[in-house]
Amino acid sequence: MISVEEALGRILDLITPLSTETVSLAHAAGRTLAEPVVATRDQPPFAASAMDGYAVKDLEVEPDALFKVIGEARAGERFEGRVGSGQAVRIFTGAPVPEGADHVVIQEDVTLRGSLISLHRNLSSGPNIRPAGNDFRVGGTVAAPRVLTPKDVALIPGTSLSCPVKCPAPTRSSRRTLSG
Repeated sequence: MISVEEALGRILDLITPLSTETVSLAHAAGRTLAEPVVATRDQPPFAASAMDGYAVKDLEVEPDALFKVIGEARAGERFEGRVGSGQAVRIFTGAPVPEGADHVVIQEDVTLRGSLISLHRNLSSGPNIRPAGNDFRVGGTVAAPRVLTPKDVALIPGTSLSCPVKCPAPTRSSRRTLSG
């Protein structure tokens, strides 16, 4: 009989580490990350609306308040002006929150009449804004080794365009087609 240490040594002598390759993110899910991926920017890079609605000043949010709509911010498009007192900017999910605004009233809590909105009596709670860096910050890492989940793959594009992964050498069975 051999010792546990000797048995473990014999087993480990039979193991060959897997090689690594860099693959596109489209092919990374389910693969094992070979080395950490480090964020090179904050995500989102700006405070972003978490809901469709109207960006306003938080201090002015109260039932029946009235605001003049002065512009629009779509996802990926910044409103170039500043939100002042009694003003609102129509905003969509993911859009940068305009300067001067610190609250997004969801569209379900608003009645629109021409270029004016009035807030309903029962308002949803919370500012409905995702802070800059909410998903990850510059220098944040996706640690390795780890099997990449769809969530990991969705977040990695903000850090890198490709992924170093462990990959087994191709085998005869891995080259088979569904019909073979």
